[in-house]
Amino acid sequence: MYFGRLLAIFTGFIIFIVLLVVLLGHGGKKPAPLNPIKPLGDYAQTSATVSFTADGIVNGDEMHRAIRITVGANRRQLDVLQGYNPQVILSQSFANNQEAYTVFLKAIANNGFVAKLKNSKAPTDERGQCALGFRYILDLNDGTDDLSRLWASTCGTAVGNSGGAITTLQTLFQDQVPSYSTLTENVNLSATTDNQQQ
Repeated sequence: MYFGRLLAIFTGFIIFIVLLVVLLGHGGKKPAPLNPIKPLGDYAQTSATVSFTADGIVNGDEMHRAIRITVGANRRQLDVLQGYNPQVILSQSFANNQEAYTVFLKAIANNGFVAKLKNSKAPTDERGQCALGFRYILDLNDGTDDLSRLWASTCGTAVGNSGGAITTLQTLFQDQVPSYSTLTENVNLSATTDNQQQ
């Protein structure tokens, strides 16, 4: 009877230690991500899309603007957004094809579209950050979920978690939209008065 009780206590202690090691240390290894990101070019034959959003200064809801460019295998789209519960106030879309999308994905991959800054202390939520500047949001979406969502800002590399070449990435996305400058010429991302802007 005494030996049985000691054996039960010893077994319980061993199970407790094993559980503690597994829960706290994951067996000494980091768990693998559930959905690791594939090389961007591999998404060319899927419904995944990539987008680049330039989000304006923190201002009043009626004045706030953002410009989002979304590229997929079949379509490229420019949306001008108003407010913090964004409403699309201007939209233009253009046809795309798989080969063009493949080349585009490889180009943005080469410029760090999904590269995250190592040891970044920036929050994953960009809202309210760099309030008097712009935030740039880089999103890889598979149709239902964000596979990657990074951001950078005009407030310096410490304010953001993207390790990409933002200026080059912005240009690559803008170059996907014919007459981008004409379509966005009335969009003021720095508005401080509501002066009939788009």
